[in-house]
Amino acid sequence: MAAPASPVFDGDVVPRIVAVIPARGGSVSVPRKNIKILQGRPLIDWVIQAAEYSGIFDEVWVSTDDDEIHMIAKKCGAKVHRRSPHTATNTASTESALVDFVKAHPNYDVLCLVQATSPLITPLDFQKGWDAMRRAKADSLVTCVRAHRFLWSVDKRSGVARAVNYDPAKRPRRQDWDGELIENGAFYFTTKEVMEREECRLGGRVALHEMEEHTFAELDSPTDWQIVANMAMIHGFWPPGSVKPEGTDESPGSAEVTILGDSKLGLAAAAGLGMGVGLGVAGVAGLLRAP
Repeated sequence: MAAPASPVFDGDVVPRIVAVIPARGGSVSVPRKNIKILQGRPLIDWVIQAAEYSGIFDEVWVSTDDDEIHMIAKKCGAKVHRRSPHTATNTASTESALVDFVKAHPNYDVLCLVQATSPLITPLDFQKGWDAMRRAKADSLVTCVRAHRFLWSVDKRSGVARAVNYDPAKRPRRQDWDGELIENGAFYFTTKEVMEREECRLGGRVALHEMEEHTFAELDSPTDWQIVANMAMIHGFWPPGSVKPEGTDESPGSAEVTILGDSKLGLAAAAGLGMGVGLGVAGVAGLLRAP
């Protein structure tokens, strides 16, 4: 039996949607990763700008324990929450950071967890994700990519391998197979009711937004960084008026970021036009915030 529709979508009240980007100072794989420069911009700027220009968020926050990240996040246009130290250790869960944030900032109807390590998110992804959640009247939403990969497992004791998601005797062609939907960890929507009840990013009636396959990217090594830097030139969101660098800038440090305009509707329209979507102002408004 399907879960009942979320009460967030009852009536004509427009829900208050808040984005939060966890960005602690420590990073085991890539030092200072959250503010490392990717194509001339701090890593967190990529998701901050995509969130701001989507037009769906009432507020965009960065949750951090680090002074430099605090400063850069504010320059990029985000509000800053100083997270508790116990939520910023190498062993702390992302959920602990979310609980810490909502206890300090309870004025929201829907929370959006945005991962700073997903710089290929575009404003259109946030718009389509919210639209999918709204249409499904869901309690939460997960982002995934579709991958045509054959999965295997190996029995630890016998060493015998077996196919997990297909029959080797009837190997499907790519065009005849829908593939697998794999969580890419880009962003999640969660209603306040689910967050308070389960203290988890996902729960209740779950909707799904399918993103492009290139968004399934890791940033855990210098090699990963170079690959994503190259993809960002083509697939990343560049705010209107920004200039793409001629070469790849991978040096650490901060960067000046120009915030273009403060109108949510104007930002959404600009994002739609920038991504080649002919929605127009009225169309964007209806898509984003219709109850």
